[in-house]
Amino acid sequence: MRKKLLFLTLLLSVLLLSACSQQPPQALIRQSPEDSGQISAEPAETTRLQLGSTLYFRYGDTPLLRQETRTIQMLPNITREKAMVEALLEGSTEPGSLSLFPDKTQVISTQAQDRILYVTFSEGLYGGYADEGLSLEEAVLRRRMALAALTATLTESGEYAAVQVLVRAEESVGQSMRLTNAFLLEEGSETLPPLTRMQEYLPTPSAYAGQLLKAWAQRDPEEMGLYLTPQNQDQAASLPILLSYTVNDGTLSPDGSSALVCADLTLRDKDGTETEITACPLRMLRQNGAWITDLDQLRTILGESI
Repeated sequence: MRKKLLFLTLLLSVLLLSACSQQPPQALIRQSPEDSGQISAEPAETTRLQLGSTLYFRYGDTPLLRQETRTIQMLPNITREKAMVEALLEGSTEPGSLSLFPDKTQVISTQAQDRILYVTFSEGLYGGYADEGLSLEEAVLRRRMALAALTATLTESGEYAAVQVLVRAEESVGQSMRLTNAFLLEEGSETLPPLTRMQEYLPTPSAYAGQLLKAWAQRDPEEMGLYLTPQNQDQAASLPILLSYTVNDGTLSPDGSSALVCADLTLRDKDGTETEITACPLRMLRQNGAWITDLDQLRTILGESI
């Protein structure tokens, strides 16, 4: 009798366990909302990220770049480097700045490898500028400065040592994507190596001082005015003749708002008298990412020499 009762008890336990196993634990049941709606593939506007960047643009029509600090609104599904290149393609916010890249240029992707950043553009990069003149020298300079601005912008953080420009051309899939010297309006099809920072175009105080003195020596007051404070721009023509000059490296002020550049000058006044001035201090002022000087301050330093 006891064996029969024990058997029935075990049988009942097995049946209860079997019934319970048919229902999953409540915590594992995925509840669907009654009105879930559709999920958009586009990121919500509130997901845009803010990226503080230093961008480089051409300073007017000069052979120098200038810096522009900008907060870029970027989507989370693109790289910050691509966002910076897109900002370069959009152009400068300063009036009078020329376009850096040919008009139909688009950036497709960016990818980093071994401290080299690979930037892939559309084949519109090989196109022309809508406002491009007939001067071959200016056309080549414009393209070189576009590469200089791109490289300076993307290597500013120190994370990358060089930039390799690639172009995805739909009609030449089997060929190398590396940018060729055709972009620089040169003959042949040689590919350009990874590009490092181009020092000759960077906005250093000494570079701007050098362009100021070059315009002075060439007796070009309009060009010289680009490197003077607004209140001095109409006084450039009254300066004596600058026969020769050399420029030394400058030193920045602690806050970076000004710099002192020393230059050796040889001047000729209206009477034909030549004067040599050694280590003339040019105080350069940072303005909108460029460097300019105050001509009144220069007159005070040189006194009767000018």
